[in-house]
Amino acid sequence: MKDLVIVGGGPAGLTAAIYAARAGKSVKVYEKENLGGQILFSPMVDNYPGIPHVSGQKFVEKLTQQVDELGVEIVFEEVTGIANVGVNADTGKEEYLVTSESGDQRCRAIVLATGVAHRKLGLEGEEDLVGCGVSYCAV
Repeated sequence: MKDLVIVGGGPAGLTAAIYAARAGKSVKVYEKENLGGQILFSPMVDNYPGIPHVSGQKFVEKLTQQVDELGVEIVFEEVTGIANVGVNADTGKEEYLVTSESGDQRCRAIVLATGVAHRKLGLEGEEDLVGCGVSYCAV
């Protein structure tokens, strides 16, 4: 049983993990691809308070380091289901079941931080030109 399961390992999910772990909660993060989400593709992040001029890659490295140091469990799997299993008779609190390919994880709370995806034009050669004329902006 985990206190908190977070679905999504981008900046929002990792930040939620940091705060929960610092509050003494047991935390598990599920990420189906790579930690960091879209910010990984940002060559320069200039709008994060206290951290001027950092690459998206370096920003994610620092977030990941902090999460690791706090003992947060990270699982690289897709979540395939979430269910409310009802009130625990012993604690009187709601419990949830998170399902992934490796099995089920019971928890007391869930944070959905699944992020977004770039909206592509579907043009021929678009993928080959990302970073070489085709770019996406987080704003």
